[in-house]
Amino acid sequence: MKLLNENKALRRQRVLRLNILAALVVLIVSAYMVITGEYSSLQERQSADQIYNILIIGSIIYMAAVWISCVMTKPFWFPGKSSD
Repeated sequence: MKLLNENKALRRQRVLRLNILAALVVLIVSAYMVITGEYSSLQERQSADQIYNILIIGSIIYMAAVWISCVMTKPFWFPGKSSD
């Protein structure tokens, strides 16, 4: 990886952190919908819960992948600040 100047490195770090925040919002909204959802039938509830569970698991995996990429690439973007 090439070294970035500090402005570009900070911008990329912010974008990655915003992606983590967006995935967290998806996780919270999906969990809220699983807990408070009102459905007219059991079949409707099961199909909706399946979709929400996939969203929850997907957002957790996405947050973990983005966080790992943020942590692992930090020494390349900020070579003097790798101890933070």
